[in-house]
Amino acid sequence: MSKVNIQTTSRIIPMIYAYSTPEVPKHDGWVKIGYTEQDVDKRIRQQTHTAGLKYNKEWQGTAIFDDGSGEVFHDTDFHVYLSKLGIEREEGHEWFHIDGVASKGHFRDFKENRGILDGSNREVISYILRNEQNKAVEQTIEYFKSNGSGEFLWNAKPRFGKTLSVYDFCKRIDAHNILIVTNRPAIANSWYSDYEKFLGKASGYLFVSSTDSLKGKKYVITREEYSKIAARADDISGCIEFVSLQDLKGSIYFGGQYDKLVEISDDPKKGQTWDVLIIDEAHEGVDTYKTDVAFDHIRRKFTLHLSGTPFKALANDKFPEKAIFNWTYADEQKAKESWDKEAENPYSSLPNLNLFTYQMSEIVKEELEQGIEIQGETEEYAFDLNEFFKAKPNGKFEYESSVDKFLDALTKQEKFPFSTKELRNELRHTF
Repeated sequence: MSKVNIQTTSRIIPMIYAYSTPEVPKHDGWVKIGYTEQDVDKRIRQQTHTAGLKYNKEWQGTAIFDDGSGEVFHDTDFHVYLSKLGIEREEGHEWFHIDGVASKGHFRDFKENRGILDGSNREVISYILRNEQNKAVEQTIEYFKSNGSGEFLWNAKPRFGKTLSVYDFCKRIDAHNILIVTNRPAIANSWYSDYEKFLGKASGYLFVSSTDSLKGKKYVITREEYSKIAARADDISGCIEFVSLQDLKGSIYFGGQYDKLVEISDDPKKGQTWDVLIIDEAHEGVDTYKTDVAFDHIRRKFTLHLSGTPFKALANDKFPEKAIFNWTYADEQKAKESWDKEAENPYSSLPNLNLFTYQMSEIVKEELEQGIEIQGETEEYAFDLNEFFKAKPNGKFEYESSVDKFLDALTKQEKFPFSTKELRNELRHTF
């Protein structure tokens, strides 16, 4: 295959900005605070030019914390911070009852303290689920009521907002003991972050974990600490315990060699029954014999699987149709384009996505014409993606010449996505 130089990246600087509209009486004393990855003035003009509004740009700043981590945040994170400070917000919009100078000062503090407040200022914020999130929760509750010991799958792509939706589901069914297991320990931060923002200690739930990535978080406690608190307090709704699949399988109660996590097991004396077991990133390292054995030792009333790519589970018909909620990128884009309400479009910050399909017939033309021999008889050739990209033990492709044809088609044949410089420039965010 001839080499084609494809420039797939360009420099992006995430920005938070604030502007006011002095000629609009309704917003006198208010500022609009948003996020963009393009030029700030260009983004503001996009929002104001249709209505012919004049604006004053109050300030702008990079959406990166000042602690050296390089971590990017979004306007929604800063919005939460302002709400915790008690600053009035226009419902459903990004307008805040504050002036430019004061909001800029809060922005500087937010970048320094990562939105962490002490004492009485640390309050959770109210939330309203998007339509698809509420639908997922309601569908799961309905299945839970008629299948108390059943298993349910959320086949939802990233950006769905699974953590908040799961918490809402658990609250609605009055779950007391909630166990979250994942093969990707790093996502513990998203579970804790939404707990801190939307539940907090005021909810009655305590967040229990010994995961390394959560060490030092103010509201994370150990199982021992939880047991002591629960024994002397009567206002505890329950616990949300987060554990990695690696830790789980390392426990002697789940086939490992370390004496830990007995409370999660089915040990007759120290183990407990969980109201809900949540398996996050359910497609990663979960469908194995060792994992199945581990999960068999968890007593629970209901199991909720979360995955954006549950191909194996769907192919094996693991879940009946009524036990699956689907949310695809196509659904997301449709919701974004069809939004016609007066309130701020919750999908507006999500980039447009284009889905492409490839007709393989020309690339495997010879195989189609010849068919394939099976037990001495020639059958029609059926294309199979896994077979097409099958690898030999030495790491080479089994059908290397056909794979080369496919890659050549992508980069040379007319109408294929990387065949011209113009098309390649349009597809910088393609891997």
